[in-house]
Amino acid sequence: MATTAAQVPGQNDSGGGPIITDITKIDHEAFEAIAARLPDGRAPKIDGKLDEAEWQLAPAQGRFIQREPQYGWASTERTEFRILYDDKMLYFGVWAYDSDPKGIIATELKRDSLLRKSDQVKITLDTFHDHRNAFYFSTNPLGALKDANSTEEGRMVNYDWNAVWENRTTIDEQGWYIELAIPLSQLRFEGGPGDTVWGLNVCRIILRKNEETYWVPFPREWQAMGFARMSGAGVIKGLRDLTPRRRLEFVPYLAPLISRDYDAGTPRKTDTGAGFDLKVGLSQSFNADLTVKTDFAQVEADQEVVNLSRFSLFFPEKRQFFTEGAGIFDFGQNSGSSAGPGLLSLFYSRTIGLRDGLQVPILAGGRVTGRSGHTTVGVMNIETDQTTVSAGGIGAPATRVPRANYSAVRVKRDIFGKSSIGGMFLNRTGGGELSNRSVGLDGVFTFGKLDWVVLGARTFTPGITGSDWAAATKAKWTSDLVETSLTYIDIGKQFNAEMGFIPRTDIRNVVAQAALTPRPKWKGVRQLRFNIDTSYFENHAGRRESQTTGYDVRLTAQDSSSYSVSFDTQYDFLPFNWSTAGGVIPSRGYSWHNLRGSYTSNQSKRLYGSISADRGGYYSGDKQTYRASLNVVPKDTLLVETSYTRNRIVLPETRPYATNVLSTRVSYSFSPDLFVKTFVQYNDARRTASLNLLFWYIYRPGSDFYIVYNEGFETAVPGPRDLRTRGRSLAIKMTYWLAR
Repeated sequence: MATTAAQVPGQNDSGGGPIITDITKIDHEAFEAIAARLPDGRAPKIDGKLDEAEWQLAPAQGRFIQREPQYGWASTERTEFRILYDDKMLYFGVWAYDSDPKGIIATELKRDSLLRKSDQVKITLDTFHDHRNAFYFSTNPLGALKDANSTEEGRMVNYDWNAVWENRTTIDEQGWYIELAIPLSQLRFEGGPGDTVWGLNVCRIILRKNEETYWVPFPREWQAMGFARMSGAGVIKGLRDLTPRRRLEFVPYLAPLISRDYDAGTPRKTDTGAGFDLKVGLSQSFNADLTVKTDFAQVEADQEVVNLSRFSLFFPEKRQFFTEGAGIFDFGQNSGSSAGPGLLSLFYSRTIGLRDGLQVPILAGGRVTGRSGHTTVGVMNIETDQTTVSAGGIGAPATRVPRANYSAVRVKRDIFGKSSIGGMFLNRTGGGELSNRSVGLDGVFTFGKLDWVVLGARTFTPGITGSDWAAATKAKWTSDLVETSLTYIDIGKQFNAEMGFIPRTDIRNVVAQAALTPRPKWKGVRQLRFNIDTSYFENHAGRRESQTTGYDVRLTAQDSSSYSVSFDTQYDFLPFNWSTAGGVIPSRGYSWHNLRGSYTSNQSKRLYGSISADRGGYYSGDKQTYRASLNVVPKDTLLVETSYTRNRIVLPETRPYATNVLSTRVSYSFSPDLFVKTFVQYNDARRTASLNLLFWYIYRPGSDFYIVYNEGFETAVPGPRDLRTRGRSLAIKMTYWLAR
């Protein structure tokens, strides 16, 4: 049985009313966790048992407070933690006691899993104590490893950031326990002689109760992402004489590949790929990254979708070299994240090394990032090699892509308490096209419950003058009962941000949104949401281009399931005859409406999913859309995920047609270090199918071994009949992490 930490008074007092009634009167930094320095030569063994005498050197911290379901009340289960450190490591021990240990839920084990189907403990560290940026570490009772870093008060959370750290957990009849060790070399901080203060918060999630509890509570309207808003965090004290180590990490790789592209009609190709990544600490807070012959063999293919609009779709970045620096190179707010492109996505990293979704070889790249006082700086340069790609079917002509160079420079300056101003410069040369540059200025301001973003940008392309500017602003006010926002975007006709994601130019766009989010005292109900939003587009000649108004109601239950109903009215002007799968829709203005209903079940169950149905118009005709997902956990760490989308469209100008997209992913983790996955997709609109197999073994911390098999198919007729191979590849990749 694990050694118990001293019980914190009031920890189990979950009845009798809230402990906290007015969050505005809380001094967050009065929450102090005291770290104890380990004597030379002594350190706890990282085995999850917490039975070493070293843990008694540090005082216990606890008394966690609920955010959900009973805000301000004490946690229903006792949680305590202690902190130790030495010259090289920071150690956390967590005692997650449970009155019903058989109710502990843990089904995920893969590195960087979402951990939505497990009990969980999360730790955030503000190592500069600037109340803005943080490192994040999380685990579940099985010992999964999940880490991230966040910038600008959680506006950008990068879950693809990976540190090399150690973690072990155990479970017994009193609960579950965590023992983790984070090398100080993996963190950035300003140390030196004397005392150092860091920001800290700790969260525990008890899934069977859908309970979120925090060591330091924060306003409920911050929602779960408030955990990354370090202005509401407590502090670690007791850290003394810490000396930041300049990181020196060298990761060479070998990646032999056998492939054949039947589309291009090329013979089998063998590549003995090799390259490396190098990370060098230039100072206490600046790092340089160098990548040579960058390889992304292990990156999963994009999710298949059917685009029923006339504009490009946004796909999130998945390649680790680019996701690692995403927070620093974010422009404005949320640009290029998995949530969407943001207000004005001046920099979209998928424009580098990808063409029509196919890989373009990266010869080399470099990046320097860091902070100096209140200023954050990022500089990046990438060189891509010439290649040919074929995005069509069998026999489609291949496109030659010449060599190109991409540069990005980003500077941000913290101002006031939670705000920042900054600038960005982007440059692309080569690639068989004229050079292109973009310059942007942005400001992100927070005043209490009001968030305000202001953006401005201009592009420079030879032969293009005038109307090459863009601007955007958004103000959002949020409380736990009311949410409202107003957005304005103005993009010139010749604005040409070739390193960004700008699907529409020559537009003025106004978006208004308001929501009421009460929490009625109804049995089983957590929250209601009544929302209305409208978006209006016109061009600079004053012609209405499109307009959407939506009304929706959502009920979220205490078990996290939800029900929603929405009604939309839409207008779109087609400036040209638009070709679709069923034929051509004539150029003119069209109005229609849609009704949608959806249900999402409790994700803590071994069988869960969602279903939705849309019925209504589509230009001059009708459209029906059905979506369903079914996820099954037959046994711990084995997950089967299936999703299906069907569209049926009937237009008087064209023949009726239907599209179907089906995907299935089966994954299994043998341990936190060994993972296998099969991912199959079928899209009858494109008449394509794909198969992806992945074997991933972390054979030592920071070092990986992958086996990746990909095969693409196409069919000459709708339906999964007469599949023909478009291409196949087998890659074996091995990396080795060396650090000093």
